Amino acid sequence: MMNKKIIVITGAASGLGKALALAAAEQSYHVAVADVQDSAGLEVVKIIKDMGQDAAYFHCDVSEQSHVLNLKNQVLDYFGQVDVLVNNAGVGAQGTVCDSAEAQWMRQWQINLMGVVRGCQAFVPELKKSEQPAIVNVASFAAIALAPGVASYNVVKAGVVALSETLRCELAADQIGVSVVCPAFFKTNLVDSMHDANDKVKNQISRWMAKSNYTAEDVAAMILNAIEGKQFMVLCDKKTKWQHRISRWFPNYFYKQKLKMIKRMFK
Repeated sequence: MMNKKIIVITGAASGLGKALALAAAEQSYHVAVADVQDSAGLEVVKIIKDMGQDAAYFHCDVSEQSHVLNLKNQVLDYFGQVDVLVNNAGVGAQGTVCDSAEAQWMRQWQINLMGVVRGCQAFVPELKKSEQPAIVNVASFAAIALAPGVASYNVVKAGVVALSETLRCELAADQIGVSVVCPAFFKTNLVDSMHDANDKVKNQISRWMAKSNYTAEDVAAMILNAIEGKQFMVLCDKKTKWQHRISRWFPNYFYKQKLKMIKRMFK
């Protein structure tokens, strides 16, 4: 097994996680599929095995530290090593700072941010033993755009970017590559995970997803390229790359554009 690469992907039963699991298998990775969607996760494992690569499913709720630690132990028992960790599991949310309930903030905190922290804390000691170790944290362009109306999601995804920048420095001496992925809207099941969003917002986000220039498969390919090239920040298209520059170079202009966007969204 030591001549094989083992990738652990949380939230791998659907959406981007599934696309990445299948793309990684095509590149001869053996895949640890971690999720809370058991049936869907087992189906992903079956597809990968039919492709000729090894895979195993592990039930893991990243909001629970015991689950993540158990995931690490089960992966090591099955595969014997870990080379790449992808902290992909996440959920969506909608609401302003003042009208979103504390329960929403806690759900976002425990899954979208602390889930990433727990994954890193559990797997970094094992990654240090790999010859080609890497961590990929899936954030969102929301962490950069910081648009109104999705406050808790913005905050935790910005935290994932900050965490990744910190890790990049802390793990440099261990030669562990760190990447943070910041896609904008593309078709996933993110809307389904927005428990407290109203239908108007869900419909708008779904329309933006439908108009995206790239797919989950495209983002998966970008992630694998980032691992290979040790690329830190992954922005997925020319528009978001340009918006990232605008947000840094001309913050007041970027702010005014966000005000216009929110008027269109909630008019």
